[in-house]
Amino acid sequence: GLTVTAGNPYKTPLAGKGLFVVQDEASQLVTSMLPARPGQRVLDACAAPGGKTTALAGAMKDEGLIVAIDRRPRRVALLRSTLRSAGVTAARVVQADIRQSVPLRAAFDWVLVDAPCSGLGTIRRDPDIRWRRVPEDLPRMAGTQVEMLVQSAEAVAPDGRLVYATCSSEPEENDEVVARFLDARSDFERDDPRDSGRVSPGLMAVLDEAGNFRTLPHLHDLEAFFATRLRRTTRTRS
Repeated sequence: GLTVTAGNPYKTPLAGKGLFVVQDEASQLVTSMLPARPGQRVLDACAAPGGKTTALAGAMKDEGLIVAIDRRPRRVALLRSTLRSAGVTAARVVQADIRQSVPLRAAFDWVLVDAPCSGLGTIRRDPDIRWRRVPEDLPRMAGTQVEMLVQSAEAVAPDGRLVYATCSSEPEENDEVVARFLDARSDFERDDPRDSGRVSPGLMAVLDEAGNFRTLPHLHDLEAFFATRLRRTTRTRS
């Protein structure tokens, strides 16, 4: 990706031609956790507005299958618009609630759950969010996030990967959600991206000791985002 340091890219001659999508830098880096290849199958379980779906399609050279899901009609319309503007043809948009239905069970090489969250990791860009959140939000959202992960896991093929991501800085929505998921699904284990040998310098810079993606404003000059990668095994953990 390119970093825009001045000006408005939407006011350039390239705008509207499907040649770029504007995203926060940390959000762009999250898709580095899913090095999908042309011809693979990817499920984007919370896809709107479509920036990550577009990035995944680019990495796959628009070859293969991406199923992009969102549950609200207006968000689905925005998702379709983003993909159409970007010229993405490999994506199939589905309006559904991932907590209630999973298309093509055990069929995907990669599943991304970019979960709805408190958004507290964006406080640098949106300082007023601190006044819109209350303590009760975190356990409520964490419960939804675990539910989404457990259900989305059904779509992961054996030896496939499940990536969970948030724009939250709070452990209740990040590490604790992952721990609860692993307690519920003994057929998944942590998957450090560094073990695959396919890690970009940008991603390497934001991986912690455990292989989690973790950006912090005071260290990386980015919003506080979190992501982790999990592998579906062919056995269950004891």
